[in-house]
Amino acid sequence: MGYDTAMSKTLLLPLFAVLALVGCTHQVRPSPAPMSNAGTPLALRARYFISPEQKERIDSDNYFVLGAAHTWNISIGEALTRSFPQMMGTVFQSVQEASSPDDLGDADVLIVPEIQFFDVNGGGFVSKLKLTVRSRGSQDAVQVSDLFEGESQKSKAASAWMGGAFAGEEALRQATEFAFEDVMPKVATRLREVFAKTQAKASAGVL
Repeated sequence: MGYDTAMSKTLLLPLFAVLALVGCTHQVRPSPAPMSNAGTPLALRARYFISPEQKERIDSDNYFVLGAAHTWNISIGEALTRSFPQMMGTVFQSVQEASSPDDLGDADVLIVPEIQFFDVNGGGFVSKLKLTVRSRGSQDAVQVSDLFEGESQKSKAASAWMGGAFAGEEALRQATEFAFEDVMPKVATRLREVFAKTQAKASAGVL
């Protein structure tokens, strides 16, 4: 082996070691699947308000199996902004975005969701989501103030362990989507349960 070749290899080894330690920031943008209709939408006008902070919320973390130096930013606020209004459309006949948490306008109900907790387990790539949902009606009464929990029922942990950054991004995206897809039907069931009574009163001319 010549001197130049040996010197080149000697210089390359530390370079590879440095590159392995240099982390990158990865953006993960989940897009939960639309929820299917569980029945005829209630004949009520609904509004929802998602705060700017919630819309922009990002879960930022590092995962050892994907390289501890890498940072993964999961846009959970974007997932909420995509999935919550669509879910409401399966429950209510009319859905509009409100301009503030007090902007009931001429609607029958105003609903405000907030992500309280989100995490993806770095070993099994299983996610957990906690979402509070509060609502008030035309009489300013709080009709719903509940905490809902969702989690991914399956994961791509094996492919993430073996496939590097691209597979890791896919595993994190899918785990996040599964959590939102798990929680939204629970919210829809509760809203339908509560506001079916409101619809009945409206039909009877009580409101």
